[in-house]
Amino acid sequence: MNLTKKHITILRTYLILSLLLAINCFLYYFKLISLRGYYSDVILFWLWFATSFLVIVVFWKKIMAKLLLAAIIISIILSILPMMMPFYAWILSTTSLGLLIDKNLNERYRAQIVSYSAMASPWLEVIEKNGVIEKRIFKSTDRELMNDNLDVKIRTAKDIIFKSETDSTLTLTLFYGGPNKTITFNKNTGNITKIEPN
Repeated sequence: MNLTKKHITILRTYLILSLLLAINCFLYYFKLISLRGYYSDVILFWLWFATSFLVIVVFWKKIMAKLLLAAIIISIILSILPMMMPFYAWILSTTSLGLLIDKNLNERYRAQIVSYSAMASPWLEVIEKNGVIEKRIFKSTDRELMNDNLDVKIRTAKDIIFKSETDSTLTLTLFYGGPNKTITFNKNTGNITKIEPN
């Protein structure tokens, strides 16, 4: 098969998307850094996934295209076998199904309530925005935030409200419409320093 300019462009685009996705996954896993905004990572993944099938179709006569298709199918099957837990995590983290609330707190921070597991409760994250990338600086679960009232869950919050910021701390309120929960945490360590019902 002679590679035309179109084939080379498709292959180059796929390799660039693969590299970007690999770097994005590596940085998030080791440094909690990702592309800015919840949907940036989702769009990057689905662009890569769609381009994978384009490469498979265009280069079907090549053994590598067949191996790529086999790898994708096997990965999906293996994610379904262990009670579908990895499959659910894949679907919830690469679609809007795992996002319950996404709130811009101000120009520097955003907060979100997400759930990427069928077994675990949703959790709260605060993310610091830095240009085209962002870094998670705080993550907390029901057990850490709601220890005085486990009937109130993070998942039932109606809003996340920015309250104040100092050099070392950030304070926000989980709004429920009834008794709310105000959390102060250390921006450097991610540890909770104060929880106040209000």
